Amino acid sequence: MNKDANILDKKLQMYIGSVAVRHMPFGGDKWDSSAKKLQEELQMRGIKLPQKLFYEYKMPGGGTQGSFMNKFIMERFIANFFRTGGHAGEILKDKKLTMRDKAKIFKYVWQNRSKYKDILKQYETEIRRLNPELTNVRVNDSRSLVYGAMFGFAPAEIAYFADTGHRDYAKENTVSDTLKKYGINLTYVLAPKTAEMIINALNQNIQNNSKER
Repeated sequence: MNKDANILDKKLQMYIGSVAVRHMPFGGDKWDSSAKKLQEELQMRGIKLPQKLFYEYKMPGGGTQGSFMNKFIMERFIANFFRTGGHAGEILKDKKLTMRDKAKIFKYVWQNRSKYKDILKQYETEIRRLNPELTNVRVNDSRSLVYGAMFGFAPAEIAYFADTGHRDYAKENTVSDTLKKYGINLTYVLAPKTAEMIINALNQNIQNNSKER
């Protein structure tokens, strides 16, 4: 977790981490990557693609994508705490916390609130600098690039997911249904060319296996 959290005892660090992650689209507090899982699944089937699906990007501050996620969750907790619908009301209403615990959390957030006001844009800039393959990826907001890099999505997938005005949602559902027929449960969005490449590779793999029998 974020080093700033050292002003809190471990119990409260864990508590605010669990609260924060419930409001993030990460599926839990343990890092994993849908792109990594898909790449490994295809490799297990003997399928070698001409391009990577999963990237181990360099993250701001060094460390792994997983450690960055933990740090980021804590920072978003602070950044969103006093916003409308933020965490402040949730903390005040939580009967599992003592008044002393609540006071400690409020003090911690208040002391650190200014650090993360524009942190998403700062992270986008740093991630682009650290990873040349992301330099020219166009996104509508910093969040798309930061999240995409955090979970190792390929540049094409980050760009396609971020371009909400031109995404083909019906086609995405068709791709997901098609991959299910191959025994693959797709849990993230593929760019159209990536999806076509994977489906063609799966078809070829089946044909090759049939010839060997």
